[in-house]
Amino acid sequence: MILRTAVRELRAHPGRTAFAIAGVAVASAMLLDMLMLAGGLQSSFRGLLSGAGFELRVSPAGTLPLDTDATLLDAIALADDIWNEPGVAAVSPVLALNIRLEGTSTATADAGDPIVFALGVDPDAQGLYRIVDGRDLEAPSEVLVDERSTSGVGDTLRLTSVRTFGSAAAASAELIVVGTAEFLYSSASDVPVALDIEALRELASRPAEASFFMLDAEPGTDPDDLAQRLRARIPTVEIVSIREIVRRAEQRLSYFQQLAFILGSVSLVVTALLVGTIMAVSINDRYGIIAALRAIGVSRRSIIVTLLVETLALVTVAGGIGLALGSVTARYLERILSDFPGLPAAIRFFVLEPRQLWIAIAALMAVGVAAALIPAYRASTLPIATTLHREEP
Repeated sequence: MILRTAVRELRAHPGRTAFAIAGVAVASAMLLDMLMLAGGLQSSFRGLLSGAGFELRVSPAGTLPLDTDATLLDAIALADDIWNEPGVAAVSPVLALNIRLEGTSTATADAGDPIVFALGVDPDAQGLYRIVDGRDLEAPSEVLVDERSTSGVGDTLRLTSVRTFGSAAAASAELIVVGTAEFLYSSASDVPVALDIEALRELASRPAEASFFMLDAEPGTDPDDLAQRLRARIPTVEIVSIREIVRRAEQRLSYFQQLAFILGSVSLVVTALLVGTIMAVSINDRYGIIAALRAIGVSRRSIIVTLLVETLALVTVAGGIGLALGSVTARYLERILSDFPGLPAAIRFFVLEPRQLWIAIAALMAVGVAAALIPAYRASTLPIATTLHREEP
């Protein structure tokens, strides 16, 4: 009965109701998008890094992996030293360099010999890519290309080292493409390839270098404790856990979370003002009816509940439309923000989780009820006789 009464009142003023629904829907869409943005980067980074299967990273002092072009000069001796620490289950060296792609047997390379991002890895212990087609590396004469590449399995790539000031003469090597892969940490602008680390070291004349190491801890070993012991043992390098990398990444991108908090708060304020105004106008038009109901014995509590149910019906319809709209706009905003320089292509800014959806629903309901509570309570406490006399035509 109460719900039917609430719905009837909303349908009695279609223009006002439509305006309220549109306003609350837009505010709801903004709220959902901001909740997705606030938690999306954190969960996306954590999922990306954890998916590699390695819990620690070792890089040159003061840097993060791939943060600079600095390398670990005596990586082979460093790897031996790391292995000597109890609790280390795997040590995976990675060398990351820019390499010139001179051409392919199928003439798929762009004119001008483009520069590609080459990753030298140990194929038996790597966490930088997932095979999409073909197979993994088995020999120094083989190479993997990105799944977005125009090259495919069976093509031949001629790679030439990029000369820098003071470096040796450029060297070249022809490698056979044995597979395509999804490179987990490549940005949208990167053109990555992967080859055996010894092959890349020889090509670049860097026989003992690595850009960073990925480490795995033995079962039962706390990664943060292992990182602390390794830092004490090898103070000349940077050793961080995945948890620490996520924290640092969040600090660098904290303005996204701040923006999400501010705009999310604004959307709730807009919802409160809009619902409060609409309900105040609606209740003001019904002072005479409310006073008549009080005169025939309807309790104040029943009147307040009826008005709040009307508010909930309005917010529910508008919120449902807004949440659907928010999901659509999130996809559009994702395409814009995914071009942020240097971010891996796998990073997602807007990640929809059930928890965020329930928070958005609960916040909208709470704000809507709170905004309507004051005019509803005021209407229920008006003097019956005075109000009837004033409302008499």
